[in-house]
Amino acid sequence: MKKLVMGFGICALAFGLAACGGEEEATQEDPVATDETEAVEPGEEEMGSFIDTSDIPEVIATVNGEDIDKEVYVATIEQEAMQLAMQGIDIDSEEGAVYLEQVKDQVLDRIINSTLIANAANEEGIEVTDEEIESGIADLMAQFGLESEEQLQELLEAQGVPMEELREDVAENVKSNKYIEQKVTEIEVTEEEIQAFYDEAVASAPEAEADFPELEEVREEIEFQLQMDALLANLREESEVTIHV
Repeated sequence: MKKLVMGFGICALAFGLAACGGEEEATQEDPVATDETEAVEPGEEEMGSFIDTSDIPEVIATVNGEDIDKEVYVATIEQEAMQLAMQGIDIDSEEGAVYLEQVKDQVLDRIINSTLIANAANEEGIEVTDEEIESGIADLMAQFGLESEEQLQELLEAQGVPMEELREDVAENVKSNKYIEQKVTEIEVTEEEIQAFYDEAVASAPEAEADFPELEEVREEIEFQLQMDALLANLREESEVTIHV
C-alpha cells in the first residue's frame, strides 16, 4: 500500500511515458496513407478528443496560497477517460457521464492530497539522497519495461521533458513517501474501525462476497488506508484549500 502513494508530477510523467511508448508502437503499425485516408502525424490525435475540457479553468485549486494548474488534472482525466472507452463504456452516454464525473472528483482529490503531503514533507525538512532518487527512477523504468537510461532519455526528449525535471519529481515523491511512513505510525486505528471498514467493503460488493479475502489477509492494508484517511483529514483541517472547478 505504501508504494502506491505517488506524487502527481511523477504520475503525469508516467502517463506520458506510457502514451509515448504506445505511440511509437502504433506508428510502426500505421498503414501507408492513400488518397482515401489522410496521413496523421505522430501525436496529432490527442486523448483530449474523448472529452471536452474547455470549461476547466487554468487554476483548478489553490492550496495554502499555491495555485495548481489544470495541466496534470486534464491529462489525468483524459487518460482515465481513454481507459473507460477501452473498457467499452461510451463516454457520451448517461452511464459514461456519471463515471466521468466520479473520475473528475477523484482526480481532483488526489491532486490536492498529493500537494498537501508534498508541502508537509518539505515543511518537515525531509531530505532525499541521490541513491533514493536513482532507485525511484529505476522503479519507474521497470514499470514501463525500459532497459536502459538511454531509452528513458529518448522518451523524455520526445515529450520535451528534461531528465532533471524527472529527477526533481522523483525526489518529491520519495520525500512524500518518507513523510507518510513517519506519520502514519503515529496514528492509532482501533479494531472496531478496521472491522467496520471491512464490513462496508463486503456489503458494497455482495456479488463478489464469495471471493472476498478474509479480514486477516487485508488487515494491514485496511489499517494503512484508515491511517492515510486520518492523516489527510488532519492536513486538510490545518490547510486552506480553495477549489475552482
